[in-house]
Amino acid sequence: MKLHAFPSPRSEGEQSGAGGLALFAMMAAAEVCESAPSTQAQAFFSAIGRRMAALEPLEGVSDAAVLAARINGFWQDLGWGEIQLAVGDDAIVVHHRSLPKALTADQQHNWNTMLLGLLQGAYDAWFRVLGSGPALHTAAQWQGDMVELRHGR
Repeated sequence: MKLHAFPSPRSEGEQSGAGGLALFAMMAAAEVCESAPSTQAQAFFSAIGRRMAALEPLEGVSDAAVLAARINGFWQDLGWGEIQLAVGDDAIVVHHRSLPKALTADQQHNWNTMLLGLLQGAYDAWFRVLGSGPALHTAAQWQGDMVELRHGR
């Protein structure tokens, strides 16, 4: 992996640090995935997702369309894609598309592992705030370039 693979400031005065943050995220994901057992890595990334979800409080949302709009607004503000949400008889299903791609060759798929855990934690936290009981669980899996999340039994 080479430093030039990460974004550099677009203009002289830009201070966003996007390239450095991307590098940090890639290195952090690699370190966690390569140092911790997979269940611990999953729990770590899920905890970060729960923290991120707390930045978009959804208490009191009772309409699926409003829920989807609020979640979409959150991810779109981050440049992390968009969702479609479907409420079924046995689960809430979320299709999350247009997620950021790993910026460099990621042969161990650490970036995808990190995103999967992070999203699972975020959505689980949101559904719990909305009143989900302890018998319901959130599961996430990659389906091509999309993550499908299911919250139910």
